[in-house]
Amino acid sequence: MSDTPELDQVADARRRLAVHAQFPVAYWVFFGVGLVVLAGLPIWTTWLGDSPYVPWALAALAIASAVYSCSRRRRSGVHLRKRISAYPSAWPIWLTSVSVATVGFFGIYALVHAGQRGIALAVLPLVAIAVFVSEVKTRSAMRRDIEAGRVRP
Repeated sequence: MSDTPELDQVADARRRLAVHAQFPVAYWVFFGVGLVVLAGLPIWTTWLGDSPYVPWALAALAIASAVYSCSRRRRSGVHLRKRISAYPSAWPIWLTSVSVATVGFFGIYALVHAGQRGIALAVLPLVAIAVFVSEVKTRSAMRRDIEAGRVRP
């Protein structure tokens, strides 16, 4: 029998599992770049016109994200809950992130169509930083929920 109490073993297992909720730095760098590209889509389309490459670039970003997620899951062998509602403390932060992204996108869209491309370019980094920070906080909250055993089925 092990000298470590069972509750300590469970806590250690949760900590090891929670490590998989965090992404590496390279992921966050690509996420930040992708976020600026997607949030600034109304700006880029005014410069590019009706380029057929914009939808292909969006499709490539979506496919790369899905491939990364699947390959990471297969490599680690850890399958975390996919629904954000399974993580009680991450849910409100994620909703804030989605709200900020939606309002920011439509705000930038409205500014571009009002002829205020310069102001839209100034707002773009603010929106990207706000969404980026909230996504990092969401992942941290997911990790805390896993460590505390609060993940819902």
